[in-house]
Amino acid sequence: MMGKFGGILLILIGLMWCCNTRKTVVELNLIGSSGIKPEILVNGSERPVDVNESGYAKLVMGDKENGYALLKYGKDRIPLFIEKDKSLVIYVYGDQARGNTRFEGNGAPKNIYLSSLESKNKSFDYELDGMEFLQQLKEQVEEQMYYLDTMEFDEEFKGMERHRIKFSAYTALENYPLYHAWSTGNKDYQLDTTFLATLKTFIKEDEKLLVLKEYQEGMASLVSVISSSRLKEYDAYKQVIAQFEYVIHNLSNSTLVEFLIDHYAYNYLLGAGADEHMDEILKTYDKYVKDARMRQRFYDGYERCMKIVAGQPASNFVFTDVAGQAFRLEDFRGKFLFINVWATWGVPCRSENIYWEKLEKEFEEENIVFVAVACDNDRAIWEKRVRENPKGEVQLYMGSDRSFMDFYMIRGIPRFILISPDGRIINSDMPRPSNPETAKILRSYLKDKN
Repeated sequence: MMGKFGGILLILIGLMWCCNTRKTVVELNLIGSSGIKPEILVNGSERPVDVNESGYAKLVMGDKENGYALLKYGKDRIPLFIEKDKSLVIYVYGDQARGNTRFEGNGAPKNIYLSSLESKNKSFDYELDGMEFLQQLKEQVEEQMYYLDTMEFDEEFKGMERHRIKFSAYTALENYPLYHAWSTGNKDYQLDTTFLATLKTFIKEDEKLLVLKEYQEGMASLVSVISSSRLKEYDAYKQVIAQFEYVIHNLSNSTLVEFLIDHYAYNYLLGAGADEHMDEILKTYDKYVKDARMRQRFYDGYERCMKIVAGQPASNFVFTDVAGQAFRLEDFRGKFLFINVWATWGVPCRSENIYWEKLEKEFEEENIVFVAVACDNDRAIWEKRVRENPKGEVQLYMGSDRSFMDFYMIRGIPRFILISPDGRIINSDMPRPSNPETAKILRSYLKDKN
């Protein structure tokens, strides 16, 4: 009898051991890569991926390293879902992950779904009036919800996915006022009260949803549009104060309030740097943000900002023109260098390029070089644009290396940088060419140099 029971006990122990040793494994295969270093972002933490010479890496994920994640590969961001105790094999072909990624393993189905959802058309007609634009968003959300319901996924995943789909659509709202004004030519456009009232109904205070990047960005966009709607002109400091005030006086969830204060303060830091308003911003920040990881990121950013203040050495770069010729910072020594970081798809970029070209003509006899650096993902699209619209300034392509963008903490484009003839930063965030002050600033430096 004991032998029989002993055997059963050993089997049960073996089964328990097998269950307890099951691991969540992610394998990455880079095929035809030129050396791009991938990272996986999961639960707010970046995990470097060390691939071998064959482009292969195997990661055993920790107990808390599951759920929605992101594969960072050059400029591309590929959504992932890492399921506990399941294997996921990712194949990336070439240097562009978007459209060139394949999934295998028993954790593949949800990732195939997420990838197919990303490939669906998400373009918006910004010429529509406010309520028509919201209807457009609603129809897109309903279409994606219908697609989700055709999948045989567990209800817990479907529930989170419904929130992710909605708040992903809401991120388009922050661009709407500017893009509508630009596309319709109505520079005095203001959001009406019905539109704003509807946006307020979209706000959902649920700290459990903060694990979703889309919820974070969607909530930030909603609050930003609502709080900034009555600002007559763009002013970064006035905008961040309006954002702070709305969050503090209208939201009750302390975790969400902390996240949004950190989000807006950090974005201001990235855009304006450690300027004369920073002391006031820090008062609000230190009062509401206590999370150690948030504070570490913010104050690390502050230190980085100090590296791009006036007088610091400019970042070197190696960018190529349409013919493939490489240009470096030292190639422009002895001349002022005015850099325009832009992309062919950017509506504000195209708008500013009109004024940029006027400035280039105005200063064509001066000791200054105008350099447009495109950060498009697709070089072919950029080359086509340059060949169809040849300009006098130097046209360069950034490629997949993000070090230039990281050094100058560029999160939004267009971005304009002025470098001195000796290779030092004059202004890492110059006023836009459409601003009349820009020409005056350039003229003052060129006059002083002469």
